[in-house]
Amino acid sequence: MSTRPPTSLVWFGVLGGPVAWVLQFAANLFFTFAQCNQPTQRFNLAVHTWEILLSVVALAIGLASTMVSLRIFRATFGIDDVDAQELRGDGTAPPLGRVHFLSIVGLTVNSLALTIIVMTAIGAPLLPICQQS
Repeated sequence: MSTRPPTSLVWFGVLGGPVAWVLQFAANLFFTFAQCNQPTQRFNLAVHTWEILLSVVALAIGLASTMVSLRIFRATFGIDDVDAQELRGDGTAPPLGRVHFLSIVGLTVNSLALTIIVMTAIGAPLLPICQQS
């Protein structure tokens, strides 16, 4: 990787894990509502199977996003202050200092998102379906 990654790759490194978790959460909620909120016409869904499948996909996306952030972090680590003083706000690529900062944000946010994804992957299939509290 060159020292200047594409902007879309930087943003995937920052937002990949959190977006994967949000989609996992929303899909799990949708499947649970579809199974439990129609007492006369229930869908015959294998909710736990879908939860596990969604968790695996979300985990893969979160890990890929973390690896992208780590690779960008390593590629931009140790940039000089001269390199960080690039032009700003004129529509060109973001300065390397900002790219490096976003890679740190991506590593931090993705570690939190991966933790939540794993906790959901372990806990959700163990809970009974349609249990009223």
